[in-house]
Amino acid sequence: MKLKFRAPVSVAVAVGVGIIVLLGYFFGTNVDGEITLLGILRSYFLQGAVVVAGVALLVGVYNLTATHAKNIRRGDGSIYSFTTVLALLITLLVGTYDLVMTYLQDEPGLQYTLWIFKNIQLPIESSLMGLIAISLTYAAIRLLSRRLNLTSAVFVVVVLILLIGAIPAVAASEFNIITTLRNWILSVPAVGGTRGILLGMAMGIIATGIRILMGIDRPYGG
Repeated sequence: MKLKFRAPVSVAVAVGVGIIVLLGYFFGTNVDGEITLLGILRSYFLQGAVVVAGVALLVGVYNLTATHAKNIRRGDGSIYSFTTVLALLITLLVGTYDLVMTYLQDEPGLQYTLWIFKNIQLPIESSLMGLIAISLTYAAIRLLSRRLNLTSAVFVVVVLILLIGAIPAVAASEFNIITTLRNWILSVPAVGGTRGILLGMAMGIIATGIRILMGIDRPYGG
């Protein structure tokens, strides 16, 4: 395997920082529980990564605002772009006001931000979840009508059990087989699938990290 480094300084910095952070997880403290030099460097690099992530978030907000501002000037879906920018500015101002008042009063408040979350964001998320349920049911019906096999039948049955079991009247009844099956599906197959996905993501992250440390992938410009 031949590695080509177009920017050796960037490669050296990225590989060195990655190795220090990785070793800091294993050798960050000594046998007496005292933090070592590797632990100090690891903490320093992680704090720097948090700052970089915050700056990246600000850059993303600026890019979002600039893109929707262009749409407003062009008239392409201007009402949606205007609503997005207006909601962004209002939320930013309200959050800033809450943070300032929390700092001045020296007690956690954020009451206006929580009001936005409970009365605007939470209902929108609930509506999206409802749309997902409807879309899932429609997809199950189309799957059953176009491809009738064991997999599609199991999929449709599971969807129906989950939807029917979520009805309050059904869930409140005692000794209900639908509720029992729904709880079992949510606690066993769903949790197992979720853990499998998380393990797959972890393995992918580890593989990507190894490729970056070896210089095969160069997201840092090397």
